[in-house]
Amino acid sequence: MIALEALKGRLVDGLLEVQKEEGYVARERFIFNRGATDEQLALLPAWTADDYQAFLRQHNGAKLFQHETLSYNDGFELFSIEDCLTYSEIWECPENFLAIGAGPDGEWIVYEMNRRQEIGSGVGNFLISRNGKKTQCRLASSDGSTT
Repeated sequence: MIALEALKGRLVDGLLEVQKEEGYVARERFIFNRGATDEQLALLPAWTADDYQAFLRQHNGAKLFQHETLSYNDGFELFSIEDCLTYSEIWECPENFLAIGAGPDGEWIVYEMNRRQEIGSGVGNFLISRNGKKTQCRLASSDGSTT
């Protein structure tokens, strides 16, 4: 939450100057929803990570790096609890995965809530979408093994 508070501290009227490709500087808008209620948080699966629940308690969704005028959707969306549950079902996320957002080009942002005690770094699973097909991928750990 320290990084989130630092980001919010840099915003001026919800805007931040961001250097884009080829040195272009744009003013991007950040919109943070009101926090979730206890009733809304209770709708999440029991395995939802504490840190993610803490974010939702503070901001039940957000829009990040949006065009200054909001004339088109080119940024990232972090879903509200209702949208997390809806998109997790639509995207057919496996158990312990929760759809938490979408990127500017339609990328899925999916959080693995599995709290297994693993040794090594870089271990994890994620879902990607290519041409409308879902694929579960595995990341190799630093020793080359996969999970």
